[in-house]
Amino acid sequence: MQRRLTIGIGTAVAVLAAGGGIAALTWPSTSEAEAAEPVAVTGTLAAEPNPEPPRVKTALNTVGLTANGAKADLAQQRTKRFSLLGVTWNDGGAAPDGTIEVRTRSVATGKWSDWRKLAMRDDAPSGVEADDLGRGATAPLWVGPSDGVAARIAGRGAGLPAGLRVDLIDPGSESGGRGGGEPAPSASASPSVEPTTAEPSAEPTGEPTEPVAEEPAPGETTTSTEAPAATGEPTAEPSPSADDATKVDSLDEQVVTPTADAGIAAVTAVTTAPIKAQFPTYYSRKAWSADETITKPTEISVANQVQTVWVHHTYHAGDSSNDYECADAPAIIRAIQAYDIKSDGFSDIGYNYLVDKCGRLYEGRTGGVENAVVPAAVRGFNTGYASIAVLGDYRYAESTDAIETTIAQVAAARLGKYGYNPASTVTLTAGSANGKLAAGDKITVARLAGHSDADATLCPGGNLYDALADMRAKAQLMVTGLALKSVTGGGYSAGAWYVKNAATVSWTVGNDSAEIAQFDVLVDGAVASTVPGTARSATVSVPAGKHGITIVARHTSGSTARFGVWIYGDTTAPTFRGTPAVALRTGTYSTGSVPVTFYPNGADNLKLAGYTVSRPVSGNLGPVTSWATAVRPGTATWTVTARDLAGNTRGATITRAVLLSPETAAKKTGTWTKKTGSAYLGGKALSATRKNAKLTWTFTGRNASLLFSRAAKSGKVAVYVDGKKVTTIDLKSSKSLYRQAVWTRNLAYGKHTVAIVVQGTSGRPTVVSDGLAYVR
Repeated sequence: MQRRLTIGIGTAVAVLAAGGGIAALTWPSTSEAEAAEPVAVTGTLAAEPNPEPPRVKTALNTVGLTANGAKADLAQQRTKRFSLLGVTWNDGGAAPDGTIEVRTRSVATGKWSDWRKLAMRDDAPSGVEADDLGRGATAPLWVGPSDGVAARIAGRGAGLPAGLRVDLIDPGSESGGRGGGEPAPSASASPSVEPTTAEPSAEPTGEPTEPVAEEPAPGETTTSTEAPAATGEPTAEPSPSADDATKVDSLDEQVVTPTADAGIAAVTAVTTAPIKAQFPTYYSRKAWSADETITKPTEISVANQVQTVWVHHTYHAGDSSNDYECADAPAIIRAIQAYDIKSDGFSDIGYNYLVDKCGRLYEGRTGGVENAVVPAAVRGFNTGYASIAVLGDYRYAESTDAIETTIAQVAAARLGKYGYNPASTVTLTAGSANGKLAAGDKITVARLAGHSDADATLCPGGNLYDALADMRAKAQLMVTGLALKSVTGGGYSAGAWYVKNAATVSWTVGNDSAEIAQFDVLVDGAVASTVPGTARSATVSVPAGKHGITIVARHTSGSTARFGVWIYGDTTAPTFRGTPAVALRTGTYSTGSVPVTFYPNGADNLKLAGYTVSRPVSGNLGPVTSWATAVRPGTATWTVTARDLAGNTRGATITRAVLLSPETAAKKTGTWTKKTGSAYLGGKALSATRKNAKLTWTFTGRNASLLFSRAAKSGKVAVYVDGKKVTTIDLKSSKSLYRQAVWTRNLAYGKHTVAIVVQGTSGRPTVVSDGLAYVR
């Protein structure tokens, strides 16, 4: 796009962390009014009901221009502070016929600039967005922090459009100053964590095995010169974060720039098969503090596919246009967003992505970087396309490896998702007229093409346009199939691994080892080590706490792919919240086996893995709160070891004897009859039929259980603990059962009495007692 963005003197604040990550700055496109191209919408973006206010607020101030026939002038005057300006007018379908120039006064020097010519826009939106345009506007001009403006229009013809004014945008500052500079991390931003803690695979999951062809607009045809490959999509690695795995929410976070191979320009594409490339790391809208409260997402469409990626430059106006600091990019984007929406009526910034001269990729138009969000960039060619712009004027500036590598990877990932290769060609039909084509005209272009291929414009500049062939070649040289294989050294739970102080991360990759320059191992965003391209694993030291471990594969071409995992370092052994406990359970008892419940009562500072019980019975347990098992009566010693996911352990030993007290050990009141037989506990039991017959046991312990025989004619008993009635039990059963614990009670350790009193139930008075069990 021919967007004049001359960089003036900016306020330098926080410089991006070393590594100068891949970044792409997406700027809103603006337009003169035009007939909107037909839109094949597969869905619209739901409006956020309560969007989060931006960390940094922009401000719009205006100064009116007085027109006199075909001329207009604004004398030099002091203004509120601003860093970007443009000239706008009432009618979005009109445009001044003539030269529009401005000059500004620098806050830093107090001096006035030379007169600078404003360019007219050569981009435009589509669909609903095109029908809802407000004012007409020039392309914006970035001038850096300024506090004065003058303007003049030397028109041709009868007159100028009504409502001429100069719009002045102050982008605010992360640092609390005004006008520019790179934002510092906000309180809500992730604290210096490598953004890609779990990269998705080269293709998002859920894509159809056959690329979906977008329905052409009425009268429009699309012809491809290659057949898209019908291949399945690999499964994405699970992300430890809910956020997009490749985004960076703070410009204070480090992202490492891929190292480009200077000899790559000689490489030519030898295949038109789709490239299974990952979408590269990018700075999110949150990172540059997009103002979501002013966007109109319901007017932004999502197409079925991306069939071509258009490359743009932002046309800063001349040799000095690339002298900007990359740290100024967020302020520039904020100002452009405010200008496009507030001044010119756009729904949001127009480009899907933008790259600064440092090679850093920024998220542009809202809707998701891997969705087919319709841009507002190339007249007649928005629906089913994506636009990526480089910040600067590349009529004069030379392209760089960093810029080209980023564009190549974006193109490979976006087109590959739909089964296309950036080096292949496609025949397209203009959805609406522009300066080069009439509506319905056909053009054949490469799928990675320049803006000037589709419209009458100098965009993306001759030097950047000439580099497109190299970008298409680079797009063939991508890391593919990079995926996590395993993490060893500890345990896994709920999206994270836990180790003591080191982990070995293993992976797979689809490339030959000769194509991989190296693998970087990042801990919390900082490179901790590198391993050669032949490696498929690396051992990482993991300090205490939660850390993002990222493996970055670097292709010899400079492109990258990555995946990441959350790993906790933990050298703290588990503890016990209280003494492990043993309680009796209901069920069938015998002289060789008593059902019990064991309560281990373990705890851990991070994640408890489970327990190993070695005595009196063996058990390998998960992180349970209780364990139902059985022990031999008379057992006294319990030994349990708690373990966490990192492998730390702590043991505990308690003495809990499970004892059987026969009915003969009870004090008898009333008439009780002895019963013998192998079905009874110890071969003996006591039976009573008269009401108020009573058995009372006295013991020292902490848990008790009463044992009975049960049958169809069994009656009821009342149970008393330490002299107080606690319940009445009906022993009736449809089938005969022996040695049944039908009542248990936890007690405080000490001396207790437990008594049963026969209720003399009418028609079935019999109660058969088989004794009492307790834990000492």
